[in-house]
Amino acid sequence: MADNDKITLTRLSHVIYLHQDLNKFKAFAKDFGLEEADTQPDENLVLFRGYGLDQYVYIAAQAPAGEAKKFVGAGFVARSREDFARACRLPGAEIVDISAWPGQGSLVKIRDPNGYEMRILYGQQEQSLTTKGISVVDGGRPTLNGAIDKQRKGEYTRMVQSPAAIHKLGHFGYETDNYEATCAWYTSTFNFKPTDVLHAPGKEDLDVASFMHLDLGAEYVDHHCLLLTRSENPGTKIHHSSFEVEDIDTQMIGHQWLLDHGHELVWGIGRHVHGSQVFDYWYDSDRFIIEHYADGDLVNGDTGVYRAVAGNMAVWGPPVPVIWGGKQRISA
Repeated sequence: MADNDKITLTRLSHVIYLHQDLNKFKAFAKDFGLEEADTQPDENLVLFRGYGLDQYVYIAAQAPAGEAKKFVGAGFVARSREDFARACRLPGAEIVDISAWPGQGSLVKIRDPNGYEMRILYGQQEQSLTTKGISVVDGGRPTLNGAIDKQRKGEYTRMVQSPAAIHKLGHFGYETDNYEATCAWYTSTFNFKPTDVLHAPGKEDLDVASFMHLDLGAEYVDHHCLLLTRSENPGTKIHHSSFEVEDIDTQMIGHQWLLDHGHELVWGIGRHVHGSQVFDYWYDSDRFIIEHYADGDLVNGDTGVYRAVAGNMAVWGPPVPVIWGGKQRISA
């Protein structure tokens, strides 16, 4: 498909999960820094927001009796009415009535090659942007004093003990045995473009992971909003969903808050190689993996595709957990 035939998306908006116990997840979400935006009793779901543009960044629904927890899919924002209309013409497209949801707007859902929902939003009233990010630092993020360059003079840095306030949903990822077809569908149907592509050690012709951003030409966007990784296990499953916080102090205090409230750490805190963000991964109440991140890279249409060998996951941080190929277990 030619580039001008692709449906252009401007940003990732939200993820959707079914939970075994919605009340347990609500307790976790509060400690994680998500704010309850709305409830839809008829659908038995709760919408959570951050303080960014999106009216909701996480939709949590109660799994029906007898059904398992599961990741349902993710929502994106269409650039224009025409992009939305073209999404509505994709095979299997289904309009969803969100007139009772915060911000209203129009929503269509389709299925990706693995059966997950791809939701496309258009015309939703956005939240008002704050003038600066919400930090745990009392009064806002401070100027840092370096060893030589001392800019903060006569002012103190004071922290507030609290959850890490969520700005937005930054990215999510899949592990799939359908890697090539999944990559091809996202990049040919929409304006997804690889930023970093990783290959298997010693096998440069075998790609095993693709970090994808939304190509908006000269406009800078997050290093990736979608991660696709090759799995040796049958099927496709969610890898993790990741939410941006203002700064590393906010991330560290959020980390401590989660520990102090009895939640289980997966991996962190550390700094990634690909995307550069400082990461902090947790199990939620259903043992889905959810991440805080701060200080990620930005790219645009002039940024080249970077290829590297897989396995170099962190510049610094604790050992990689066993679930992601590490050699030893870590504990909080």
